[in-house]
Amino acid sequence: MFKKILFLSFLVVIFIAMNTTGIFAGPVEFDDVTDRHDWAKEAITYLASEEIINGIAEGEFAPDEQVTKEQFAKMLSLALSIEPDENAAASFVDVPEDSWSFPYIEATKNHFPKELYLPINQFVPARAFTRQEVAATIVNGMGLSAKNNLFNTGVLEAMFTDSGDVRSDIKTQVGIAVERGILRGSDNLIRPNDPVTRAEAAVFIHRMMLIRQGKGELTFVTNTPIVAESQVSLERAKEWAAERGAHQRFIDIADIYWKYGEITGIRPEVLYAQAAKETGYGKYGGRVLPEQNNWAGIKTATAKGDETYDHESFETPDDGVRAHFNHMSAYLGKEPVGEPHGRYHVACRTAWAGTVTTVEELGNKWAPEHTYGYSLVAKYLQPMMGN
Repeated sequence: MFKKILFLSFLVVIFIAMNTTGIFAGPVEFDDVTDRHDWAKEAITYLASEEIINGIAEGEFAPDEQVTKEQFAKMLSLALSIEPDENAAASFVDVPEDSWSFPYIEATKNHFPKELYLPINQFVPARAFTRQEVAATIVNGMGLSAKNNLFNTGVLEAMFTDSGDVRSDIKTQVGIAVERGILRGSDNLIRPNDPVTRAEAAVFIHRMMLIRQGKGELTFVTNTPIVAESQVSLERAKEWAAERGAHQRFIDIADIYWKYGEITGIRPEVLYAQAAKETGYGKYGGRVLPEQNNWAGIKTATAKGDETYDHESFETPDDGVRAHFNHMSAYLGKEPVGEPHGRYHVACRTAWAGTVTTVEELGNKWAPEHTYGYSLVAKYLQPMMGN
């Protein structure tokens, strides 16, 4: 009976958190969140207004105190609206059913890394939570823990001198968190074993929520200019395409990409890599058909959906490649070559028109996924360059 009451209380909290945003529209302020915490104020205020976090007393958040596992379980369960099984028995001997954190831990238990060197039925709810554990738990909660969600398997070693301190069993999740801007380091250090403060935990959760809302901000792992001298020969590009089983039409179109690269000053390998991503190395298979000569998935000016007719069609392969360069020119602030397609003019009216300089900045612009540009670099461009 007690368990059912506790479960119903949990559901009430979830319902309030999801349905009373308007009531709690005003900013929630804590006296101890000072100017020294400017870096975390936005996250704390937002999560408090959504009732995902609360203070330890009236007007007191304790931002510098270490966040515990059970506190983080509550944050995560509310942020992800994860409901526990009301009939679940206690999974851990140190989290009894009458504990305030019981429903939150039961709701999120499968997302937490295993406790090393402890029995599987212990959760240690009051233990401080480390940076790598927070990162792994969030990635697990977002459903991104599979290895194919890690674009560059060597990202930790490339960026941080203390990458060797990352636990081997959660290294993939930590790498994914870094690539998506959830976990960030400084001074070439990721500090995986440092405990996380309550303010830091709020920032981690806030970043996760922004990503889920399509508003993620990438901390650039790489910075790859789009306008520059080509660093890949035409022959190497064709070789790279053939190595990946590209359709012959994709191998043949490389000549036209390098032609327009010389005309525009845009690196042809960047757009050729993007064409590989958008067309499956010329095999297509999606809504866009090969006969449309659309190498970049460019929509029409009046597109309302993602059907075949919502995508531009070009008379020749050359026209399609020229349109690709013209479309990118709208993002770069460069003049088009010849008469541009309809969607070019739409792109010129976007807030970011003429502001993009790197491939990584294409995320949330060319495509809604904030890692779009970085994934293009890591999975396509760098292998073409032999990196």
